[in-house]
Amino acid sequence: MDVRLRHARTSGSPRGTDTGSGLTLIIADDEIIKLGWTSRRGWEGASGQKLEVSRIESVVPPVPYARVTRRLAPRFVAHLTDEGRLGAGTGRALVEALTQERSDLGGVIARIEGVADKYPMGDSPAAQVMALQRDASIVAVRMAGMDVSDFARWDRPTDRLAIDDVPPTFVGRTQGDRQLEERLIQHDGETMLGWLTQKTHHTSWRAFSGFGQRLLVANANNDTAEHTLGVDLIYYSVSRGSMILVQYKKLDTKNNGSFYPDSDSNLADEIRRMQKLDEHVTANRSPVDDFRLEPSPCWMKLCQDQAYIPQTADMIPGMYFSLAHFQQLREDPRLRGPQGAVRFAYDNVPSYLDNTMFARLVETGLVGTSGTATEFVHRQVVESFNGNKALVLAALFGENLPQSRRNTEKRDLQRRG
Repeated sequence: MDVRLRHARTSGSPRGTDTGSGLTLIIADDEIIKLGWTSRRGWEGASGQKLEVSRIESVVPPVPYARVTRRLAPRFVAHLTDEGRLGAGTGRALVEALTQERSDLGGVIARIEGVADKYPMGDSPAAQVMALQRDASIVAVRMAGMDVSDFARWDRPTDRLAIDDVPPTFVGRTQGDRQLEERLIQHDGETMLGWLTQKTHHTSWRAFSGFGQRLLVANANNDTAEHTLGVDLIYYSVSRGSMILVQYKKLDTKNNGSFYPDSDSNLADEIRRMQKLDEHVTANRSPVDDFRLEPSPCWMKLCQDQAYIPQTADMIPGMYFSLAHFQQLREDPRLRGPQGAVRFAYDNVPSYLDNTMFARLVETGLVGTSGTATEFVHRQVVESFNGNKALVLAALFGENLPQSRRNTEKRDLQRRG
């Protein structure tokens, strides 16, 4: 079967900068069989751009592609490509021709293009908490190497979120059924989710599956938005006995997109907690443990400030640092301003991990602890709640496949998709 993509760019890009996102026609044997939304996920070596197609809906019955292109004016036909991205004008004309050929597809197209809609956060602390929980939930699924496109579908609040109430969890607002049968997650829920329900009733969760593994992602909040001191992500791979803890911080647009650690009144206590965690891990490390490029569990993510929560599976851009790297940079003269203040920003940090690099290193088991027991993870969950943190807990169960097999299965899924 000859499968091709026509990336029409009918929305998203024309409204602003070219993000590489837009409606896509999936064509097999010269028939339009599916429609979807394509997002650009950076570059993948010499193979070029890495694209992710989500929000896929079938076209039943399929539409012959030639019948659609016959409706186009010659000036648009001249700009059609055999495969890949079309210009904005040609893309809009092609989709208009498709709806002329099949008027019933208008609703399908509107649903898919709705992914470009954004939820404005404004200055709402509750919305800020939900946005960070959303990001931590998405990175957890990406660290497991699983499909994250379902996170694009979520129920946005209809009213402004109040700061004197517990913020809604992001996972609790995502749509769709849990992807695993109850009998498969019963034991996992009793173990991991039981830790959360003991501390708070404001908990929601989703389950995912792939590569012979199952992933639980839980969001939990235990205080009002005005008293919530940030978000922690605790990611625990049960099969590897590996834990990652990510502490979220925000780059302040009012200060030129910078983070000033000396101005953060909570940072000192958070650093002490992470240092104790590192010391425990170091003391219990064994020579027979799996190799890690970075065996420390503690990481910081400095996030760009955003005004909107998107309907795509895009993550908040940001910089990841291990605790040791973060502390070393605090002593780096390149991060000191004219008045001597330490400032983290894109224009002065010499190196960091981005979303893709960090998630891939965790997925392949090259960062994180080894030989970590569930009691240790449970202790960190309790510490997060005691620190008035919003929490995202992700637990990965099942077979730990070799990287080559995971890569092969991913390529097979992409070809079938």
